[in-house]
Amino acid sequence: MNMETNVEISEESEPSKQRITWSNTLECVASMIGYSAGMSDFWRFPYLVWRNGGGAFLLAYGMTLVACGIPLYFLEVVIGQYSGKGLFSIWGFFPLLRGIGISIALLNLCFVSYISTMRFWLLEYLRQSFTSELPWTSCGNAWNTNACLTSLALFSSSVNGSLQNTTAHTTGYINFTAAESAEEEFLKYNILSLSSGIDEVGYLRWTLVLWAILLKVIIVISLLKSVKTVGKLMLVTTFLPLLIGLAMLIQTFSYEGVQDGILFLITPDFTKLADSRVWIEAVFMAFYSLGPGWGGVMMMGSHMKFHNKCLRTVMLSICGDVFFAVFNSFVLFAVLGVMANAIGVPFEDVVQSGMSIGLVGYSRALSYLPAPYVWAVVFFFAVLIVDLDAEVVCTETVVSFLEGFGDKLGRHSHLLFVVLTSLVTLLLNLPFCTQAGHYMFQLVDWYLPTWSVVVIALLEVIAIMWLYGGDRVDLGVKDMTGRKMPHVFRIAASYITPVLLMLLLLISFVKYRPPKYGSYEYPEYTLMIGWVISCSVIIPIPLYMVFKFIKLHGPLREKWITLTEPSFDWGPSDRAHRLQYLQRLQTERSWLDIGYYNLTGRQRFPSKRQCEALALN
Repeated sequence: MNMETNVEISEESEPSKQRITWSNTLECVASMIGYSAGMSDFWRFPYLVWRNGGGAFLLAYGMTLVACGIPLYFLEVVIGQYSGKGLFSIWGFFPLLRGIGISIALLNLCFVSYISTMRFWLLEYLRQSFTSELPWTSCGNAWNTNACLTSLALFSSSVNGSLQNTTAHTTGYINFTAAESAEEEFLKYNILSLSSGIDEVGYLRWTLVLWAILLKVIIVISLLKSVKTVGKLMLVTTFLPLLIGLAMLIQTFSYEGVQDGILFLITPDFTKLADSRVWIEAVFMAFYSLGPGWGGVMMMGSHMKFHNKCLRTVMLSICGDVFFAVFNSFVLFAVLGVMANAIGVPFEDVVQSGMSIGLVGYSRALSYLPAPYVWAVVFFFAVLIVDLDAEVVCTETVVSFLEGFGDKLGRHSHLLFVVLTSLVTLLLNLPFCTQAGHYMFQLVDWYLPTWSVVVIALLEVIAIMWLYGGDRVDLGVKDMTGRKMPHVFRIAASYITPVLLMLLLLISFVKYRPPKYGSYEYPEYTLMIGWVISCSVIIPIPLYMVFKFIKLHGPLREKWITLTEPSFDWGPSDRAHRLQYLQRLQTERSWLDIGYYNLTGRQRFPSKRQCEALALN
């Protein structure tokens, strides 16, 4: 499928004739929610809440979401829907920054190359769920240690206060300082075959490699289908995990300790808000969760009809995504509260699995349900489908970028780029299939989709609201929907978002540190590796600027004008609005004019230069 959107254009195109229905909106919303949920909401968001003090992180996340995430999310949808352009050509509104398109493509390529590992783990859980007794609910297996505690032992401990392993597993009383639940040991020693650290690579897990090949085949097939098909599929698969999660939550409330997890989640420790790390990770999570700065939102916006009610779509998508993230956290923290109460340890110490906290928590929650093996199969399959939707979107983002340079390859260029991208990401994914793969996964995930994404987002919001101009954006929104963007969105995107992002970027240079996996701390050299990973994604932006200035002929002033004015092929995808757009381009504005409009939503009085131009005409 060619990601350069093939928009049906009619000279008589009107909002009423395009039949923008609620079913169209729901397909867009479901696809966007599925994309966001698959990116992080099942595992990364709960981990950051747990790591940063529960309610305090939720408060910081909500504030940064409103100030930074939502305005840019709206702008990306608007720019994509208005132009209908692909990842590279969409930057025609300010050609000098087309390097952002290259950075986004590189970001998604690297992201797909490691995030697939999470899908392999889900497939292993799914495969091993086809048994009458879920393997992670018992000890005595080949992968278990003497510190293993079964679910049965945990439940009985809350009743009689005496914890003792059954003879079928290990003998003797449990040392609580070293005790681990059966679910966590299953993840660490069965699914991951975890080594002692990132320096001990170990052997290649061929089971995970086979899953990798299978997933790439599925993704290739999916990419040869229409994006509309994905949207219809997500209407069902996006909301299925919610129903299963609701069943888990209801069942969990029948056990003791659930209130401890819920209170940890909703009770803010305001002293933690003085910690800059909480705010840094909240901003990173806002972009990771919603998806602005990744190109996927912009790409999905380019597939929307020109007169789609973009504000309605954006608000429904954001509300759905936030609900997903918070609801999943409620389920997980309720389960973790039960686990902490049964083992008799503080809630903060109940698991050591880092970003895989979701897998431990959900696998435990499934054991609470009747016929748990049936629920496990359905749940892991549903989550896997949602995750695959996000991976398909990210892969398609890369393919859409490559297709901008494949005109000479003919009608088979799409298939060629899909296969090529899948092969490259498969090879890059192999290191994550080793015994040290989880350490590598957590390190890359800690740096790749964080600092670099915020830099891209900062450049995006400056380019759209200041270099292209909030006035032009407003008029484009009015062409599509009949009304301008909300006043609060314009102010936030123009002033609040850029300032906050620059401030947090400066702080993150000093404060950001490698993650931890339980008691394991990453070596010091991984800090340098992490920053190299982040910077490598950003490098194409300045390199492209230098390349274009060298390539273009003529005086420096002419080069600057060429690279800072919208290109000839940029504009509304609906030709009925093309003439209006070209007339607007003739209006000269100063930085002060743009700043005044971004603040007030009104044009300034004509400057002397504009009056002279009008007099000559």
